[in-house]
Amino acid sequence: MEEIKSKFEGNWECIKKESVENFLEAMGVNLIKRKAAAQFNPKLSISVGGGCVKVVRKMPIKEITNEFKLDDEIDVKDDDHKYKAKLTYSDGKMTLCLRAVDGKSKDNTIVREIEGGDLVQTATCNGVTAKTTFKKC
Repeated sequence: MEEIKSKFEGNWECIKKESVENFLEAMGVNLIKRKAAAQFNPKLSISVGGGCVKVVRKMPIKEITNEFKLDDEIDVKDDDHKYKAKLTYSDGKMTLCLRAVDGKSKDNTIVREIEGGDLVQTATCNGVTAKTTFKKC
């Protein structure tokens, strides 16, 4: 947990997005929500404490908070999508595997790593990948 804390803890703002709309389409998100999401530059806040990693995603219209214990599966809800989520850490990467449990969502994976001082988030669903880069603020 100390390595995660030293590498990832802090507030991060989006500085670059690639293929976000394509990824959201693969996830089954409707056109209006995809277009809106493409316009927003999300912020992340990551904190580590009490054996947990807390991730807060902030967007102009909503804020989503999830708290994970490494290698433990938890229930996660994002809008109307429900998942079983498990956060793992190895080789300097935090990997969040989201398994759909509601019959309408899609399984996806989010990998976060530090490259050149920036946090790079790679999200994959059905072979479609989006990459978002964040700078510490």
